[in-house]
Amino acid sequence: MKYLKYIFFNLNKKIKVGYNLRSGRNFNGVICVHHRFGGNKIKRFNIDWFRRIELYGYVYKIIIDYNRTAFIGSIIYENGLYTNIILSDTINLGQRIYSGILNKDIKAGFTCLLSNIKLFTIINNLELYPNKGFKLIRSAGVSSLLTSINNNIATIKLKSGYNIFLLISSLVNLGLVSNMSHKFNNLKKAGKSWSLGNRPKVRGVAMNPCDHPHGGGEGKKSPPRAQRSPWGWLTKGTSSIRKKYKKKKKYKNLK
Repeated sequence: MKYLKYIFFNLNKKIKVGYNLRSGRNFNGVICVHHRFGGNKIKRFNIDWFRRIELYGYVYKIIIDYNRTAFIGSIIYENGLYTNIILSDTINLGQRIYSGILNKDIKAGFTCLLSNIKLFTIINNLELYPNKGFKLIRSAGVSSLLTSINNNIATIKLKSGYNIFLLISSLVNLGLVSNMSHKFNNLKKAGKSWSLGNRPKVRGVAMNPCDHPHGGGEGKKSPPRAQRSPWGWLTKGTSSIRKKYKKKKKYKNLK
């Protein structure tokens, strides 16, 4: 056990990676994502998004990563390999999990192909394409449902209500994502939000006319016209690009 602790201590240093925060700016230095800031120095854990090793492993340590909402599990496999994964709910220290495509046991934390899962199974960490790594359903307490399989294509209902269609050869993780109580967290002070890299937001009514369409005027009052963005676009009650795209798609299908 002492030997395993020594290995974990050395690997844990190497498995953390520092990165530069760009404060929402692109390669030209133009702000593309607003209300972002450098914040505190951050080191992010490397995580195994593929999990096709075909081995059983044990949860050696549960890590709280401040850059993620879900908990991270440190896994030591039977061949001595050490990786980090996104933990599913109800998984504890010392628990045995399986990573691979040949699994037939439907247990939380195990990976499995969509073709081997029963309908209406709760899943997380979805691959959009086989061998591309987990891309969806990775934040705390989130899950999705496998609703149907037709001609090698699986229909999955997301928590937002949308349905997506994936190949049945895509890999998924079983169960809910861990740390379901994350939504009840309270930052308690503005400094905590600042250290996470979030800049404060200012109301348009409190600005000058040169800064926002809602700015100016005597004292506090509502905007004199329909509510708009800082660039003058209508923001409430107008159709978005997604809605327009949906209408076009429906029109094409009718043809």
